[in-house]
Amino acid sequence: MTTLYRNYRFEDFARDERFREWVLDNDPESTRFWNEWMLQNPDCAEHVRLAKAFLLALEDRDPSLESDELDFITQRIVAAPVAESIFFWKNNAFRLAASILLVIGVGFGMYTYFNGVVSPLTQIDESFTLPLTDHYLESTNQTALPQQIALEDGSTVTLYPKSSIRYPNPFSPSRREVYLNGKAFFDITKNPRKPFWVYTYHISTQVLGTSFMVNSFADAKEANVEVKTGKVSVYTRKDLEKAKGTQQNARAGVVLTPNQQVAFSKTEERLLKSIVEAPSVVIEAPKQEFIFEEAPVSQVFRFLEKIYGLTVIYDAKTMEACYLTANLSDESLFDKLDLICKITHSGYEMVDGQIIIHSRGCK
Repeated sequence: MTTLYRNYRFEDFARDERFREWVLDNDPESTRFWNEWMLQNPDCAEHVRLAKAFLLALEDRDPSLESDELDFITQRIVAAPVAESIFFWKNNAFRLAASILLVIGVGFGMYTYFNGVVSPLTQIDESFTLPLTDHYLESTNQTALPQQIALEDGSTVTLYPKSSIRYPNPFSPSRREVYLNGKAFFDITKNPRKPFWVYTYHISTQVLGTSFMVNSFADAKEANVEVKTGKVSVYTRKDLEKAKGTQQNARAGVVLTPNQQVAFSKTEERLLKSIVEAPSVVIEAPKQEFIFEEAPVSQVFRFLEKIYGLTVIYDAKTMEACYLTANLSDESLFDKLDLICKITHSGYEMVDGQIIIHSRGCK
């Protein structure tokens, strides 16, 4: 019987007595059976979700429909064009069918864009086992301006134009997961017991509590993540699936801290860590602290590390005789570095999200 269920579509699940006992009656034995079955058959999750939405819509109106009536409504919902549903709106039976169509339409929203093309959010979902919840929400920003979305845990998402996001409401008890196609800025409420995951077509990002930007369109050649505050871990979709398939806790990812970013190259299929284009101050300091009078360069580098949250690597022995007299209050980080290196006859480069200073000394 369990093998037979693998061939079920959502309308087959909706007619199944054991399935209806789980959805409508919360029968403990049926609940245990279907939870175990779903763990073994995660690829069937979409049909299960649609069937649950279908039955819950019926329950609100007439949970005791006869089997042949349920069959009739199911067939009409699946087969009838939208115009026909509207035409029959005045008929009670089809008013019910149209109402259910709206509910199921929410489920099918992940399959289609507005022109009927397969949605990248669906392609993301197919790679992960989604929690069994009936309350998935999906938003697409069709405007020219960013839109803010408030999540039930207190986190906020700023969704940029032409971007879509899908998430359960409420989140599951153990983790918070959202599915993104496009660009969004996340400001996440900290909860160490309930990590927050952002899944995209190319990369996945895990955080506990932080703010960061994800830019990952399904059809783009590159995807990237920029961290503003806190710390995140970024994984390629391939590495995450590999770790999941082997049930390993160790995952090959990249850890990012403030003012760091990672880019995923679609052609090279790897993550490239770097510093963001315009690093911002993460710890405010009085203006006078940016003014140095014959200060050892080691003191200057420690100050820059503190206010920008970035690591500066240099040879302390080689630069022990280097001192700086300068006002660094108005310059960008890179302008500050240019000035420091000019005075100390040094150079710098950015490697793996860190600043590397090259110097021959100041003697």
